[in-house]
Amino acid sequence: MPMALGDARYYSVAFGGAAILASAQAPVPRRGIVRREADRARTPVPPPFNEEPHVSEVTSSASVPTAASETSPRVGVYAWYVFWLMCGINFFNYADRFIFTAVSDTLKAQFGFNDFQFGIFGSAFLIVYSLVAFPLGFLAERISRKVVVGVGVAVWSIATLLTGRSFDFNSMLLARSVVGVGEGSYYPSGTPLLAAWFPTKRRASILAWWASSALFGAGIGFLFGGFFNYPDKWRIAFYISAVPGLILATLMLFLRRRARSEGDPEPVTLKNGSLIETIKRCWQIPTFRVILFQHALGFFPLAAISYWLVIYLSHAYGAESRYGTAGLGKTTGSILAGALLVVGGIIGGIYGGAWANRMRRKYIGARVRTGGLGFLLAAPFVAIALGAPFVLQVIPAYTQATPTTQVQIGVVIFALMGLCAAFFLNVYNGPTSAALQDVLPPNLRAAGGGLELTLAHLLGDVYATAAVGAIADAFSAQLGGEQIGLALLVTCPLALIAAGIVGIWGSRFYKRDVEALGASAEAMVGL
Repeated sequence: MPMALGDARYYSVAFGGAAILASAQAPVPRRGIVRREADRARTPVPPPFNEEPHVSEVTSSASVPTAASETSPRVGVYAWYVFWLMCGINFFNYADRFIFTAVSDTLKAQFGFNDFQFGIFGSAFLIVYSLVAFPLGFLAERISRKVVVGVGVAVWSIATLLTGRSFDFNSMLLARSVVGVGEGSYYPSGTPLLAAWFPTKRRASILAWWASSALFGAGIGFLFGGFFNYPDKWRIAFYISAVPGLILATLMLFLRRRARSEGDPEPVTLKNGSLIETIKRCWQIPTFRVILFQHALGFFPLAAISYWLVIYLSHAYGAESRYGTAGLGKTTGSILAGALLVVGGIIGGIYGGAWANRMRRKYIGARVRTGGLGFLLAAPFVAIALGAPFVLQVIPAYTQATPTTQVQIGVVIFALMGLCAAFFLNVYNGPTSAALQDVLPPNLRAAGGGLELTLAHLLGDVYATAAVGAIADAFSAQLGGEQIGLALLVTCPLALIAAGIVGIWGSRFYKRDVEALGASAEAMVGL
């Protein structure tokens, strides 16, 4: 699975210039008049469409550290409350998901699952997630984004609890599928919900920071799950992780409602607002299609690598590998995987937003282009990290070293290449999420985001974990031993290269698509 912001220069120049001119021409009024005029100026104008006040109307005198430029509008305290609430949900969203990955080898051993069976759990989650994303996003535009998000968070938290109560293949398959129902409600509705509280020029940065909370949650999930990666303890991890989600779901239900950000274009008028009309309206946008296929190609390696990472480390460098007792322990493997995700993923995710902001002066479609460059640059690092064990085995100096030294060399290479891979694999998240919000009409963002996620996951990764597991079983039958690493190596780098090409080529459509909504592409990205 996963996981704003306008230009204030017009307001500062237009209104600030008018104020200077007026002060130069008009006599100085009495103090009482000044005070009454200031009071009236501070009184917010009632917003249209029964929305919450715009960002400029909910400002705070408190200084909040942001990545914005000095010309950015100040963001209100409540907007930051929404941001941190959404980050908390995103954190536990991925923590719950990756605890399951962290204890994967224990589950396989305890229940006797083969690679294909265990891969089905990941595919079932993604299939359900994908199938419900568009209908729930469509529903959010007609009911309430916060209600769809809040209920979804509660559902996946309960499903996480039920994962800890699983006793065989079918009960675990049901629990992991229900997790997909809850999480499928979150991103399509949560992305426009968060974006509406921040100015459009800061959208890429805000969504990049939000996405980084998911990566932090994934890493902590790996680390936390690693401490419970034992036959008599793994259930406790799911019981504990289910509780925070229920608390956050309750807070979400009491959130204020807000439809769009200041600086966003006006909502479009639909004939009947049907599902078919919504699909046609979104599909007509070239950038929508580019992001869809870029995500589909990128999601395959993202899902496959993250799902099989702990098992791969166990097979390549763990105690179950050729190195025996000199190999990594179960907890060490989970901690290593989590550390790579936290450090590389968070830095890459945050840098992605800043990279898009810097590139926007040269490429107006930088938010799409940045995602393509990230996937393209990740491919060689993924290939080296996964292919190193095969290359090392033909180097005499390596094979003549002690098993402990061999493990140390292999793990260092994997850690360095994996860190770079995690960095570039997560560059795309904030910029492409922002670009999708930019080109969709404000009243179709939850539905359009859900449609894009549904199609991207169906085309890209719903089958990824099971397919890689099946390929690994086929390689094992021919070559012997465990071959998850080889299955990942022959599939993931090629998909990343294709995703990069699509994103770089398709960034040319961004400007036209934003302007088709009646907005300025330059103003949207803060030029």
